[in-house]
Amino acid sequence: MLAFGFSQLIRLGSNLIITRLLEPQLFGIMAVVNVVIFGIVMFTDLGLWAFVVRHKDPENVHMLNAVWTIQVVRGWLVYMVIVIAAVYLIIGNQFWPSMFDGIYTDSQLPYLILVAGIASVISSYRSMASPVMHRKMEVGKLEAIEIISQFAGLLVMLTWVWLYPSIWALLSAGMISPLVSTILSFTLFSFKHKIVWDKAISKEVFDFSKWIVFASALTFLFSQADRLYFGAKIDAVTLGIYSIAFMLVSTISSVAQTLAEKIVFPVFSSQVHGDRLLLKEKYYKVRLYLDLPMFLIAGLIIALGPLLISTLYDERYADAGWMMQILVLSVVGNTLSAVSMECLSALSVTKVRMWVMLIRTLSLFIGLPLFYYYQGFYGAVWAVAINVWISLPLTYYTLEKNSVFDFLKEIRMLPFVGVGYLAGIFFISLIS
Repeated sequence: MLAFGFSQLIRLGSNLIITRLLEPQLFGIMAVVNVVIFGIVMFTDLGLWAFVVRHKDPENVHMLNAVWTIQVVRGWLVYMVIVIAAVYLIIGNQFWPSMFDGIYTDSQLPYLILVAGIASVISSYRSMASPVMHRKMEVGKLEAIEIISQFAGLLVMLTWVWLYPSIWALLSAGMISPLVSTILSFTLFSFKHKIVWDKAISKEVFDFSKWIVFASALTFLFSQADRLYFGAKIDAVTLGIYSIAFMLVSTISSVAQTLAEKIVFPVFSSQVHGDRLLLKEKYYKVRLYLDLPMFLIAGLIIALGPLLISTLYDERYADAGWMMQILVLSVVGNTLSAVSMECLSALSVTKVRMWVMLIRTLSLFIGLPLFYYYQGFYGAVWAVAINVWISLPLTYYTLEKNSVFDFLKEIRMLPFVGVGYLAGIFFISLIS
């Protein structure tokens, strides 16, 4: 959790600096670059980290070498797909200019994708230290690696932006951070790997990963579909401003998600073999502690979004204020669902997670074009904000089936969104 906190502070601090040195449209172009790279990576996710963590002998050298080999091969295959995607953009824009719209027609985009994709190759050489150390619950050095690598990327990016402000400076952090992380994964641990191909282990990996690939693809489509769609519909400036608003809101959501995964899940797991009433009691006690601060923060942002943006950023990013006011509704929805999903996972009810992601993804693919058609970009932002709420009925139904549900307790903290909003309005009245 310490590394997560530092990571979010570094991310926010660097964003505040570089937005003053670069034009908003550059962030819009980089948002599309990241979507393309992230999409290709997620669609080829084999769950190698989870495979090692769950392995009966996670420190078996032969197994680790075989998995590391698969990781390296996958890294190069991913980059080959990235190259194909970049070439497709180049050829399409040159010979069939009507094929693409919006930011996808930007002449720099294919070359940015080509260079950014190298990070997938660099990361593929990272040692197996992370899954092994997580299995042993020894994560101190891993958190240090995360902080150091992110700080190194930030330092290079800020230096580049200061001396030669351009979109390539934004790209540099995504290259330096994985390079430093990969080097440290070997220098801070005693892991040494060599190329080993084992058919039996490869079969194990692919059998294990067949559902992970599908789940990862859904996760990508749900989490990135908005920028994928907006890249073809709006200009780079608007997408850049939207990316800033989305980043700020997602930082808050990620706090609830991380707390649920790293702390709440182990707590629930210790209760699943006992009295179900005790688990239900523990579930709503946890919800009480998490919902209250998250809903208060959501209400404050609804009231203070424009003021917060005008304080942190210059006037070019003013529209991020109203975007935050809408997008923060997703924080409330995510908070309602995050702990619920971890509770169900502790009960080994894992298939519901796939159905939840499928519902969210389908509703976003239907809602985004529909809202955009009738209400333009403003309506599409609303589609993103309310989408996470669509799957709540399924989550509640599954909780009820497993005797862990009380509707009044689920919604009892929602009024604190209003309390946060009123507190924000009162604060504005004091300073105005």
